[in-house]
Amino acid sequence: MRLGRIGLNRLVASALAGLVLYTPTLSAQEAPPVIRQLKFEGNRAIDELTLRAVIGTTNSSWFARSGLVRWIGLGEKRYFDEREFQRDVLRLTLLYRKSGYLDVAVDTLVVRKPQDIYLTVRIAENEPVRVIALDLVGLDTLPEPRRITQDLPLRVGDPFNRFLMQASADTIVRRLQDRGYPSAEVFQNFDMDKAARTARVGLDVYPGLRSTVGSVRVTGTRAVDSSVVLSLLATRQGNPFSQNDLFRSQRNLYQTELFSFAAVGIDSGDFSADVASVPLLVQVSEGRFHKVRTGVGFGTDDCFRLGAGWTARNFLGGGQVFDISGRISKLGVGSPFDWNLQENVVCGALKEDSIASAKVNYNTTFSLRRPAFLSPQNTATVALFAERRSSFNVYRREEVGFSVGLSRETRARIPLNFTYRLADGQTEANAANFCAFLTRVSLRTSTNSRSAGSWPPSQRRRRRHAPITHSTHPAGSWRAESLPTVLASSVRPHNSNSTDSSVM
Repeated sequence: MRLGRIGLNRLVASALAGLVLYTPTLSAQEAPPVIRQLKFEGNRAIDELTLRAVIGTTNSSWFARSGLVRWIGLGEKRYFDEREFQRDVLRLTLLYRKSGYLDVAVDTLVVRKPQDIYLTVRIAENEPVRVIALDLVGLDTLPEPRRITQDLPLRVGDPFNRFLMQASADTIVRRLQDRGYPSAEVFQNFDMDKAARTARVGLDVYPGLRSTVGSVRVTGTRAVDSSVVLSLLATRQGNPFSQNDLFRSQRNLYQTELFSFAAVGIDSGDFSADVASVPLLVQVSEGRFHKVRTGVGFGTDDCFRLGAGWTARNFLGGGQVFDISGRISKLGVGSPFDWNLQENVVCGALKEDSIASAKVNYNTTFSLRRPAFLSPQNTATVALFAERRSSFNVYRREEVGFSVGLSRETRARIPLNFTYRLADGQTEANAANFCAFLTRVSLRTSTNSRSAGSWPPSQRRRRRHAPITHSTHPAGSWRAESLPTVLASSVRPHNSNSTDSSVM
């Protein structure tokens, strides 16, 4: 009896050991294959990017698909789920039917290998149902109804796309809200003949009352006075209601950098569609008012360089932003921080630069920015600066001065900048470089490679004296700059460089 128990225990132990040894092999056999290809064929009405967005099956990354590099093991691998892929066929079919292609046929071609799988989705779109009429009802009492209905996403002759029908309704609602109708609604209806592949679409518009802005309530302020928030709003009590003004107000609040969250909308608790006055609710959450930044770097023409700055938001109240910034370069080669690094490989490129690298370059700027200056779209800036800058083996210039600027964003979101700058300084250069590069009579304007399209270009005129070491009279320049996006400008413009117009 005792030997029987020992034999049974050994049998159970052997079975468990065999199961453990067999588990990895079984797991390896059941591992889903890696998707090495997912492509679409036959799609013309809907682009491939949209098709990929609506399905759950996704392609592996390029490193995991390419036969040239996938052996390295880089890239993200996506594994095949057959049930999810079956659902994707239904998703694509539904997408096409809602886009007006009721007779669409979606087929798949699957090539299986031991560890990989290659997927091809073949789409036969066939003829769509087309819109033969688009009836708009309820716009007769509105001024300039054509401006409400022009360029709608869905037009007569297009495939009957349910998404574009919804987009057309939303477009009408938004345009009405921008023209003083906060309660505007659009109801959709259609009549479709599947046999004839035609559809009649109707949009019933209910604009509601034309309203003005009523009371404005501000919540969430602590250190920032509520009057600062009200001054940044693009609308005022008594103005015609406009949803676009609410968006502009929200953007103005964010651009001050005073708030980590800002929302401007209708105060739904006090709003009534039967009253032609719309109460507004402004919700804000104040951000951090102090920010310290530092930076360390190295450059071939600068050797070592340092930078630091401090920003105080809501400085002295009123929403002003005070900023101190400073940077210094040519550390290790320029006086008074000359550590003879130009004599070794670290900054050896500056050994022959006896002009620009003789002293360190620096810049110190104190600026005060005032948002909502005379208008919610205006920002005024006053700055004091002192700097020394140079060009490799050409010149070294020192300046002290101030600048006054006014920036404004138009309703078309085109930024305008007006700046007056007054500076006094001197330039040092050898005789050859001074005459060759600094006093040639020329007038041209070029744009920095950091993408700012500037119009009109700025111009400066200065009088200079002795050719070796000289000083200038205080030089002022007016700068009017417009940076529209049509000229490939950024939303936040970079600097433009210009060559001075000078007389020797």
